[in-house]
Amino acid sequence: MAGNFSKAEKFVVAEGEEGELYIFIDARKNQPQHPKIIYDGRDHAIFFRSPEDKMILDYIHPEVRDKLRKAPEVIMVETLLENIKDSYVTEMQIVDEIPVDWSRAGLTTWEEAMLKRK
Repeated sequence: MAGNFSKAEKFVVAEGEEGELYIFIDARKNQPQHPKIIYDGRDHAIFFRSPEDKMILDYIHPEVRDKLRKAPEVIMVETLLENIKDSYVTEMQIVDEIPVDWSRAGLTTWEEAMLKRK
């Protein structure tokens, strides 16, 4: 799996004034093609930016999981340094479980990751 996916180096989930969700990521070179996020309400999600560009959004904060799970779409915002390079609406596909062994990608749960930081 690791060869087909990259991990988002950093990302931020923010809520707008009217409840819309924004996910800020570092800008990529190519334009997105039919972007969507597959999410099961747990620790990690997969962002399909294009068929060739698949990104793991790891360690989703527990406080935003329910909002993400209920969102039909989010607004992806790609930033370059402190500037917005691009933004676009991205479909959320909610599934019961993402069939991925996250440990093979070196990922654990949010709680385990936070314990390691201490």
